[in-house]
Amino acid sequence: MNLFIDALSSPCTLILFDDKRQMQGKASWNIKGNESSVLIPKLEEFLKYNTLTFFDLENIIVVNGPGSFTGVRTIVLMVNAINYLTQKNMTSLSYFQLFNRYPIIKSSSKRDCFFQKHKDSEIEIMPNDKIVEYCEKNNIRELYGEARLEVGNETEILDNINYWSIIQKINFESNKQLKPLYIKKPNIS
Repeated sequence: MNLFIDALSSPCTLILFDDKRQMQGKASWNIKGNESSVLIPKLEEFLKYNTLTFFDLENIIVVNGPGSFTGVRTIVLMVNAINYLTQKNMTSLSYFQLFNRYPIIKSSSKRDCFFQKHKDSEIEIMPNDKIVEYCEKNNIRELYGEARLEVGNETEILDNINYWSIIQKINFESNKQLKPLYIKKPNIS
């Protein structure tokens, strides 16, 4: 059995799928701001409901960033600790790999967002007002991802992620440790 963890999107999503890449279980809930206290108990509850333990998993696939510093750090630390005990194969995906259309947006703070204009462009940190200007200037009507951003009446932010499609395309890796994907340095004082 394989476990897919996306705790950086809203809602947080856990998916179990077999070697034929058929979904065997799925759970979603809101997690924002309390990853460190909620994620592990929810994950244990999800596995128990599906009569599994961490040792029953073959592969763990994790969205490792970008996102909130605490959220990314918590998720990566949790799966690395699980893997230290269970020695499973781990694969990481960027939040931006969850979408196959562009531009993609992800809130970074109240003032700015992670933003990728097209498939081959770098992920940038752009102020919210510059993203709005970019959308207006380029007549962009759809953004993919999630953001707290007023983009005008004619632009929509679409956050529907097709997890089934992602699972079909995953190339399993044999990482024994994952690294967090940070685009900007944490704002810690």
